[in-house]
Amino acid sequence: MTLVAGILIVLGATFTMLAGVGALRFSDVYARMHPAAKGPTLGLLLVAVGAAIELRSLAAVLALGLVVILQFLAAPVGAHLLGRAIHQRLPLQLDEVDELARDLAERDHRRDV
Repeated sequence: MTLVAGILIVLGATFTMLAGVGALRFSDVYARMHPAAKGPTLGLLLVAVGAAIELRSLAAVLALGLVVILQFLAAPVGAHLLGRAIHQRLPLQLDEVDELARDLAERDHRRDV
C-alpha cells in the first residue's frame, strides 16, 4: 500500500469514527444530526480517494467517484428530511421560538393572497 493511500484511508476511518463519537456525545438531537451527516461523508471521500490511489484502475476510480457523488447527494437530503420529521414530532420548550412554523405560515399566507 502506498503511503499516501494508507494515510488517506486511516484519516477517513478516523474522521468517520470521530463523527460517530460526536453523534453520541452531543445532547441535542439537532446537534447530533450535524456530525452524523457531515462526518461520514468526508470520511467516505478520504477513504475513496485513498482506495482510488491504491487501486489505480479506471473502473475503480469511476465506481468510487459514483459512490462519492451519490453520498454527497443523499447525505444532505437525508439530514434535511430527518430534521423536518424531528421538528414536527418533538414538542417545543417554553423558551424556544418555532421559526419554521412562522415561515411556513407566511408562505401559505402569500399563496392565498
